[in-house]
Amino acid sequence: MEKPIISTTLSGLFIKNEPWEKAHILWFEEREVELKDKGKDLSAINEWRELLKNDPEKEAKGYFKYVDLVMKKLYPEISEEERTRKARESYFKAVVTYIELYPEIINREVVDYFISIKDKFKLSLITTNTKEALEEILEMADLTDLFDIVEYSLPEEKDNKNLVFNRFIEKHGKPILYIGGDRKASYDYCREHNIKCVFANFEDELPIEDVENLNSFEELKAKIEKINFKS
Repeated sequence: MEKPIISTTLSGLFIKNEPWEKAHILWFEEREVELKDKGKDLSAINEWRELLKNDPEKEAKGYFKYVDLVMKKLYPEISEEERTRKARESYFKAVVTYIELYPEIINREVVDYFISIKDKFKLSLITTNTKEALEEILEMADLTDLFDIVEYSLPEEKDNKNLVFNRFIEKHGKPILYIGGDRKASYDYCREHNIKCVFANFEDELPIEDVENLNSFEELKAKIEKINFKS
């Protein structure tokens, strides 16, 4: 009998959210320096900072709009796809650097537990990290052997998890459970496609409406141990 698949996020579960959050801010700081060096106006940077200050809800920030504006100012001569690729490469470089500097942000207890259940489940990662960035992140965090299946974002794609979910389901079918982080769009997708999902809310984020919030590692373990293999 083929083992059922549990699909997961990476940030907020195996690795704390910090690298992605800090890299997000660092990216704009680095691009501000580039804009100043090229004598470009900083309106997009200033607008993003104002939105960030006034809007604590991550999903509502629409930060990629401002990424696009900044990249158009910096690289007007190249295509939108190439600008997206360059923006994501520099962002993920900052993520990898942060993990290297602060290895304590890896949730080793969680990693060890998931290793222990690999005899019962296939573990899959559904992520908007790109393949190149993900390989660096997994190697840096010593997670290269954790996942049986990995589905990642293409370099030219914007940060759209629905596209990654679609590719995963086309190849492997629906997982028996999706364990996500604080991205509401992932749960909207799961509900739309009748996929059981839970929020591994280990960092005291605001609960997500109509999603089962698991506020501790112990709660997550109990949830996995109750999985009905016939479901």
